[in-house]
Amino acid sequence: MDMRRYISQKLDSMKSITEKDMLRDVMESIFIPLYDHVEGQYNRLEQRVKDELPFMADPYIIWTTLLERESANGRCPYLFPMLYEDLRLPEIELTDISERLRNEREIRLDSVLVQADYFVCKEIEDNREIFEGVLKTEDGDFNIGVRLRLSKRYSICIQNLYKLFISNGRPWQTVNSVYTFKMFDVMLVRINTDSKDFKGVAHGYRATYGKHDNYIKQGLVPVWNVRRLRIQSEDFPLAALDKVNYEYVFDLKAEGIKHGYLADWDSANISAVRREEDALIVTSPVQKGLAWDMYQIVKRVDYATDFFSYELMSNAQVDAFGARMIAYYGTVIKTSAELRRLLEGYEASRFLKLESIQVVPGEVAGETYEVNGFLKDEVRDIAVSKSLLLRFKPLRRDTYIMRDLMSFLTSQVQLVYPEFHCVGGLI
Repeated sequence: MDMRRYISQKLDSMKSITEKDMLRDVMESIFIPLYDHVEGQYNRLEQRVKDELPFMADPYIIWTTLLERESANGRCPYLFPMLYEDLRLPEIELTDISERLRNEREIRLDSVLVQADYFVCKEIEDNREIFEGVLKTEDGDFNIGVRLRLSKRYSICIQNLYKLFISNGRPWQTVNSVYTFKMFDVMLVRINTDSKDFKGVAHGYRATYGKHDNYIKQGLVPVWNVRRLRIQSEDFPLAALDKVNYEYVFDLKAEGIKHGYLADWDSANISAVRREEDALIVTSPVQKGLAWDMYQIVKRVDYATDFFSYELMSNAQVDAFGARMIAYYGTVIKTSAELRRLLEGYEASRFLKLESIQVVPGEVAGETYEVNGFLKDEVRDIAVSKSLLLRFKPLRRDTYIMRDLMSFLTSQVQLVYPEFHCVGGLI
């Protein structure tokens, strides 16, 4: 509440000039200085309590956005393609097209962004409409039919990251990757030709998407601050305490101790992993020369020259008192106030404000989707008897990712309340 504005409005509503002058003198000489003093003392007390709770910067925060294909590999020092295969269009051998289509195997030509609201993306996904296009080849152009199919390739990347977090003993937080849920694969489903003598490689295509044409954006690559490192140890390892295994010490100083590191257990014979301040220790029965994959969560560094056409998203929490409390004492959610505090701690809350929480019987439909779809069988009983309906107020009306951000926040609540079917809706 703005006390000065409130007092000004009250003074303006007074009809007596004399009384208004008298009250103004009292407010200016006594009340306002007293109010400023009390507010200053309160702010200092709040800051003192806040300073006693350290804000622990999480080295495992995931950042995501979209970059143009030409600059996705190296434009930003801490962002890397989720799939390096996206850096170029798929190479399609023309001799395989007819056979693959005859066997009802669709062929991916490209991946595009549908820059539209979640409901538009869902309509495209559900309708499975075939659009007209042209495939460019060395033998000429051929009319084709294509279908837009929601890409699952990026969800698989996030699922693999989840497995790395769990195997390395790191708590999982939902990845805020709103753009990947708008990425659609352009699938070739038909080609109008009787020729069986195709040779060479297709070198491009074009297609029209009817009423959705303005939403389609080509040449974009989803990126995140995760990169894979291949580690080859040539040193003799130390004998583990069990006298059976060996410990390989990887010094993190060269790569940077400020980053997060996750060892890939499936890439080698690894039995344990632990992180020390400046080293990663991998335990393995391999006596010498262990090679394994390690994933680095690169810490974001702001540069004055940074500019992103698509907003940079993260699952980070802001430096607020509530966020420090949760990080220090844990996220035991017992009241709606604590749930609000949890959601307000995320950077995504600058787009949305939680207005209401309602428990309703049965499984209800909402305006959100499950971001952690791969966790459904792990954290939730299939026979859900109640739903938790979260109503959000948009703080910005000009963005097509509002329902996607709401899905991110709702999915984070789902991790806290597996006994409910959590859905969100805008008001």
